[in-house]
Formats: sequence, C-alpha cells, structure tokens
Amino acid sequence: MQSYPITWPMALLTGMVAVQLAGCSDPKPMALVATSNESLVQFDNGKVIQFREKPSPQYRHIPCDLPAIESIIANNMAVAAITKSGDVITWGNSFTGGDSREVTAQLKDVIQIVPVKDGFAALRKNGTVVYWGNAGKLSLDKILQKRMTNIVKLYANNNAIAALDATGRVYTWGYGPEGGNSMHVQEQLVDVVDIFAEGRSFTALKKDGSTVIWGQIESSANMKKLLPQLIDVVSVEYTQGTYAALKKDGSVVTWGHSSDVYPIRSALLDVASITTNRCAFAILSPAGEAHFWGNETNCGIDWLKQRGIQGVSSIVSVGTGFLLLRDNAVPQIIVDDTDYAYLYGFHYAQDILNQYWQEGSRIISGQASFVFIRPDGKVVPVGYRANLENVEKLIDRIPRLTWLGAVDDAYVGISEKGEWVSWSMNTDMFAKSPVKVADSLVIKPLDFTPVAQCETSELRQAILSKERPKPEVKMWLFSE
Repeated sequence: MQSYPITWPMALLTGMVAVQLAGCSDPKPMALVATSNESLVQFDNGKVIQFREKPSPQYRHIPCDLPAIESIIANNMAVAAITKSGDVITWGNSFTGGDSREVTAQLKDVIQIVPVKDGFAALRKNGTVVYWGNAGKLSLDKILQKRMTNIVKLYANNNAIAALDATGRVYTWGYGPEGGNSMHVQEQLVDVVDIFAEGRSFTALKKDGSTVIWGQIESSANMKKLLPQLIDVVSVEYTQGTYAALKKDGSVVTWGHSSDVYPIRSALLDVASITTNRCAFAILSPAGEAHFWGNETNCGIDWLKQRGIQGVSSIVSVGTGFLLLRDNAVPQIIVDDTDYAYLYGFHYAQDILNQYWQEGSRIISGQASFVFIRPDGKVVPVGYRANLENVEKLIDRIPRLTWLGAVDDAYVGISEKGEWVSWSMNTDMFAKSPVKVADSLVIKPLDFTPVAQCETSELRQAILSKERPKPEVKMWLFSE
C-alpha cells in the first residue's frame, strides 16, 4: 500500500499541514494557520483556538467575540478571517493587513482572500476586488480596481497579485519587478485558464496550451529560447530561485538560478512528478526512477550525483532532504550532508524509520522535521537534531490521535479522548534549547475559551476611534 503525503501551498505562511487520521472528533479541526506572531487552529463549528502569540507594539489581538469562521488566511504578520456570512475580520500587525478599517464597508460577500507579504486582496461574490495593507508598492490603483468587475480568481506571490476574469484576461498590481507590472505582456494575457504564482514571478497557462511568464525571472536562462518549449504545462514548481515546469508529455523545462541540469537531461523527458524541498528538486519517472538537482550552495549536497535510485513509488519533501517511499519497504531518507545542514539535520531519522515504520504509514512534514502515523495509531516524530533517546520518550508518550497538524516544527493534535495534544521538534537554530523534545509535550482538555489577551469590543472601539498610529521607524546609529 502506498503512503499518502499531505502537502499544502505555503504562500507566505510559515508552513502548515494537517490530516484527519481516524474516526471523528466533535468538533473536528479543519486547518492550522500561522504567522510569524501567532498560530491558530480552525474547527468545523466555526471556532478558532489561538495557541501561540508573540505580539508587537502595533499588534491587534484576536477578537474575544470572534464569530463563526468559514476560513482563515494569513500573511507573515497578520490574519484575515472570512465569516460564515462573508464578512472579513482582521487582526495582527496593523500595517500588514491586521487593521482593515479603511475598507471594512467593502469587505462583504467575500469568497476568496490571498495574502501578500504586507497585505491581503479579497474577491467578492460580485467579481470585484478589494486590497488592504501596507500602502506603497503593493497598493491597488483606484482606476484599476473599478475596471476589475468580472474577476473569478486571485493569485499572489510574495509581493504581487494577479486577478483572472471570466473572459480569460489578467490584471496585476503590487511590486512591479515581481509581477505587479504586466504591461509588457498584457496583449498576450488573453484566453488564460490558470496561473501559477511562484517565487517572484507568474506563469499563465492559456487555452491554446501556450505559456506567458512575467516578473523577476532569475538569470541563467534564455527565456526567448525557452518560451516556445513551455507548451501544455501541467504544473510549475519553485525553490531557491529555480523553476521547473512539468508538461503533459512528461517532459520538464527548467529556468532560474540552478536550471543547469545537463547531467540528467535525458531523465527530464519522462517524468511523472516533481517534488521540491527547501533547496532542491526531485523528479520521479513512471518506472520509479528518482533524479535530483538543486542549489548546492545553500543545500550543501551535490544532488546531481544521486544516481541509480530505483523502485521509488513516491517522494516526500522533508526540510533540506527527501523521503523516498517504496512499496512494502522502509522509506529511505536522503539529506544534506554539510555542516550547514546540521542545523536541519535528521541524524537518527533512518534509524527511527528502520525501527518503527509500518507499511501504510502516513506522513506529515514540518519545516525541518516530520511525523509518520502508523496504521496501528502509533505517532512517530522524527528529526531536527533530536537525540534518539529523547525522541523515543516522546514516541511512548504521544496518545492515539484523530487529527494532527504541523506548523513549522510544532505539532498539534486531537486525541481519541478529545484532548489537545501538542509538542515541538524545534530548537533555536543557532543555540541549544534548554527544553528537550520530550519535555515539550502538552496534553490538556480542549478549551474554546478566548485567550486572556484577546481584543474586547470596547478596546476595538477605542482603537478605531483614534487615528491609525504611524509605523515605528528604527534608527540605526553607528559610532566609530
């Protein structure tokens, strides 16, 4: 039986994945959302639990009277929640979308929100678009906003937004060099059926199978020569300034920083899937042969030398490494082998896999760790410089779970008894943490009581009655 990796587009989030494991819990978790300041779990009853917060002086707390929520979207420092009625409630950093007072009246009947680094864009049921957040390079021009009246979907990379209308036309705004300015390709952006927002650019797929690319496309590729090859693209993957497009015929086209794949060029003609980690690509052929390439400067390993790997059924990204899954066999972990990688190291990963893996286990991957859940219900965490003995203590103490989610290298679950279960595989990247992995485990009753530091309606009225404060500007002083 093949394992099923769970993946989730990261956009601007710090990383999140979640999976329902077995049975039903009441209420049932739906999603795990995180910014650099807080982490939240959303439940199917519309409730939200905030389990981490690091507020700054200009940070709006989560509302104490938060109504039932349909979905939650986050950028790096703020949160936008769509209520069951289609209204939008925001909190977090006031200047990156946490304070939406200027557009509150427009945030009605919202059906989609996309995040950018310093703000959000919302699509309304009537096809119009609203943007809020940090003014300046990401602002939506009023004239352009009025022109967008028939939008069906929004797409966002880090600093720019693309809106697709019902006729296949594309409108863009945001940071010009990263795709906010599409004037030079505007005549080509017709009959578009889908858009990939990856890295610092956009790739539009047209009805006739052709492709249009705009934004900051990293050097090392002759795009004029490349574009004719980008026909019938199925998906586009990105990592560390490099792009790889998988086509319907199974071939792959690459461009960007680490796009020189000459040693494995023949393998790029018959590809079933592409997987990326934090700095490399893995391709898998229909016959189960795996090949790799990537940024050896940041990743450390010479991925192109990983040859002759066969019998692979699927590949899962784990930090700076890959898990190679084979039918009826223990997965093989391939990781970065440099001093740099020690910060993300999976020193005992293969030992734990060899000892605990069961066929049919499911995998949830964190930023520099992963967990596999066996068919018998045993939860096995792996990775992030974790001492083997300490990890095994954690394995013994984690109860059977009905749901498990990951954000960065923190894990949150619901036990069969309906308890909240959480632990962290993360330690300070450049310093040893005094808290051992096993000691980070928390098991407690599930509690929907608002957190103590939440924003009351009185406090909210007081904040909104005053002029929005100006962002803090830190002055750096240098002395001889």
